[in-house]
Amino acid sequence: MYRFLALVGRFGRDESGVFAVLFGLMAIVLIALGGAGVDYVALQQARSRAQVALDAAALALQPQIFKASYNEETVRAQAEAIVLDRIGDARIDARVDGIETSVPDGSLYLHAEFTMPTMFVSLVGVPALSASVQAKATRKMLKLEVAMVLDNSGSMASYNRMSYLKEAARCATRIMFYGEVDEDCDEADDAEAQDNVKIGIVPFTMMVNIGTQFSNATWLDWTGQNSISQLNFDSDDNASTPFAGPVNRKTLFTQTGTSWRGCVEARRAPHDTDDTPPTTTAALFTPMFSPDTASGNYNSYLSDTGGTCQVKTCTEKTVRKNCSYSWWSGWTCSGATTSTYTKKVGSTTTTPAASCVPANGVVLSGPNTDQSGTTLTTTTTYSLLTQQELQERLCKYNGVTVSDSKNSGPNAYCPSISVLPLTDNVDNVLARINAMNADGGTNIQQGAIWGYHALSSTEPLTQAAPYSSGAVSKVMILMTDGFNEPDYRSYSDTWNGTGIYYSWGFRKDGRLPDTDGIIGNENEYNAHNSKADMSETMDEKTVATCNNAKAEGIRVYTIGLNPPSQATRDMLESCSSGDGYYFFPEDPSDLIDVFTQIANQLAQLRLAL
Repeated sequence: MYRFLALVGRFGRDESGVFAVLFGLMAIVLIALGGAGVDYVALQQARSRAQVALDAAALALQPQIFKASYNEETVRAQAEAIVLDRIGDARIDARVDGIETSVPDGSLYLHAEFTMPTMFVSLVGVPALSASVQAKATRKMLKLEVAMVLDNSGSMASYNRMSYLKEAARCATRIMFYGEVDEDCDEADDAEAQDNVKIGIVPFTMMVNIGTQFSNATWLDWTGQNSISQLNFDSDDNASTPFAGPVNRKTLFTQTGTSWRGCVEARRAPHDTDDTPPTTTAALFTPMFSPDTASGNYNSYLSDTGGTCQVKTCTEKTVRKNCSYSWWSGWTCSGATTSTYTKKVGSTTTTPAASCVPANGVVLSGPNTDQSGTTLTTTTTYSLLTQQELQERLCKYNGVTVSDSKNSGPNAYCPSISVLPLTDNVDNVLARINAMNADGGTNIQQGAIWGYHALSSTEPLTQAAPYSSGAVSKVMILMTDGFNEPDYRSYSDTWNGTGIYYSWGFRKDGRLPDTDGIIGNENEYNAHNSKADMSETMDEKTVATCNNAKAEGIRVYTIGLNPPSQATRDMLESCSSGDGYYFFPEDPSDLIDVFTQIANQLAQLRLAL
């Protein structure tokens, strides 16, 4: 007993224990363990905010997957920015590190990791906690809008190309409207066309006919507000003085007893390649009115002295004496030669002593030679006006009758088949395809720009859904068998540099090479002094048009039937939306397979209701 008590006393007197130290160490652990709950609750709260934020990002960005301009990194960065903004805590770091998409399913999947600093468990070596969240938004494509831009030029009449194109376009139409067709590409008897599909047809030759139903549209510049409407017209028979206009084209049609057939000219640059709404003067569309050219030129359908124009002529009469004729040298004269002149301006006639024949004078009649014995009298009548002044006379259109045919007159070379804007009426689409015919030249750019307009909800064509409607797939199918074919003539052949007044007017007008809307500052004569130069510029404008359309989310398929050159092949490839979007069939019959393949792809993008 004594020994036990001694041990107890010894223990009581012992001061070598470390209880305080141990307690201090245990306190850290106890605080960390107790605070872990606080850190965990904070983590769950952050996770909840991150989940809500990622859900919002998925819903907001899901429509992007349907756009041709979709870029995964761009969407990832946008989603990450939304998540960080919604979390609203600068201490929390979040990163979207996974994206999966399915266009047919209309789904966008996002995965994100986030990290937050700890307050308590950092005491035991855990400075931060991490968690992951995921979100998926699904909304299938509800609408499909397709503009089929189809070559109707004269070359399509060869080798049954037009027949095969019609068959291919009809088949594609049925597939997109009905989904399933039989081996003859006919829909089932009880099949119903989907009302979430719209198709438009844009036939093109060297011009595009938009249809006379738009004759009263406010976006048509009938009154000549745009400066290009004044080109090739003048009111004072003096080319050296500027013409301020305006020129009312509706009045010109009325004065000549003709009617507008539906063609429009290319807009002033840069609007000839974009879809800027026609709400300003520069963006208005000019109804095509092919000017009468000076006598002896292409499409000269009026007398240059007709209408209410004054006669302005100089007649030269040359008399040669002592003339004889031989079969080997013709007429030779050894006597005196005298010339007299008669000048006529309106009803006033004068006989000037000196010559009134203008330099490079335009011959109106003659030379006509009469013989009387050994005297030869030669009479030639010249215009006092230049080729330009004769062509630009507005007075010659007043009160005349014009024979307006396919290739002559104010509507020269305007195709007869017009654009069919987007419609969900399958019968109307098939009827417009069946009505197509091959005739005229090739201007791929004008076909492309009107395909672009057809897919826009703003004027001139307004049947499409707005670009902001995410659940719409907008597609252009552009088919041609040719190349951008300008009408080039040398200036020695015709003062205009072109025989035909086409989408950009005459070559001498300088509108084709224009890029900034200021005509005349690109040195057009030198830059476009060959057919190849003009074709190259048309190619560049075609690609620019396609790029503008693609920037709006339009998917562009291009089909070049046996392209005539590598330049055309390159242009069509650049115009398309990339790999899998351009086709170069060699045989006309291959068009059916190509159109069918494209249509089957597009049919998968719409939801059958």
